[in-house]
Amino acid sequence: MRELERVLDNYPSRIIEHATVSSLLENLGYKRINDKIVQLKNKDILTPLKSGYYIYNPLHNNTLVSKEIIANVLLGPSYVSLNFALWFHGLIPESVYEITSITTKRSKSFETPFGIFSYAQIKKELFNIGLEIKTSKNGNFIIAGKEKALCDKVYFTKDIDLRSQKVMMEFLEDDLRIDMEELENCDMSIFEEYSKISKSKKIEVLTKVIQGLQR
Repeated sequence: MRELERVLDNYPSRIIEHATVSSLLENLGYKRINDKIVQLKNKDILTPLKSGYYIYNPLHNNTLVSKEIIANVLLGPSYVSLNFALWFHGLIPESVYEITSITTKRSKSFETPFGIFSYAQIKKELFNIGLEIKTSKNGNFIIAGKEKALCDKVYFTKDIDLRSQKVMMEFLEDDLRIDMEELENCDMSIFEEYSKISKSKKIEVLTKVIQGLQR
């Protein structure tokens, strides 16, 4: 088991495909591979994530698995956004535990031992705008920059009419409790590109509000 652990420790993301585990066990000389995988699951060394994927739980390493990386892997292409990204970038004060991502595929939700991961569908033309690659102890993940996360939040908000600057300011300050000073150094080109491609009146209003803060 120690030999297997040493091999699995070479996967810093700790997200491992079933085929990879099977191949590693075979190379280490194990027989009845599927029985061995069941044993590893029963000992909580492997936790099923979704069909064909496991999370490796090291016996001698307490490093927490990156939920952001899990979110990227569960459904691709995707990037972490909305409330979690707003919190990640320090724009909103409350911690966010459910990770919501954006994808070009159909909206979907996964319930896993590591939490709920939800995905909202966006048009392909908007997908690549304003994305950032961040690094954790487990590896890299893709997340919306603060500008893109805010655009996504406004774009996907359906229960409030955000087509006036007054209402938009109230939404940002009162509903989201945005730290408005964080918006004073935003990259306006991201708002402008998002507005142009989405043709969304809400994003157009958001862009004008942010421009007003930077004057």
